[in-house]
Amino acid sequence: MIWVKYIPQVGLPGHTLRYSWTGRVLTATLYRGEEVVGQETYDLSVLQPGDEVDWVEPETLQFSPLISARCAEDRTLEVVLLRWYDGGEEPQLAEEVLDG
Repeated sequence: MIWVKYIPQVGLPGHTLRYSWTGRVLTATLYRGEEVVGQETYDLSVLQPGDEVDWVEPETLQFSPLISARCAEDRTLEVVLLRWYDGGEEPQLAEEVLDG
């Protein structure tokens, strides 16, 4: 199981940040309109119970959308990601549970 918590942050104007999962491998893709302008992949399948990641140096993006990841003793992967929004009223914190 993967438990994801999103932290709101005002994003770059005209850009969106989208996430996709393949098992426990996370891909964060940055779009300008519909054009892909950057992508980071995080292989979280290597985390063992008790392992934690607080920050990952980005390779292609100018920032890391992965805030933290932790593998609980029951092998639940707990991940905190950025949730971009366009400004104005800040969205509520969002959470989701995924298979993985």
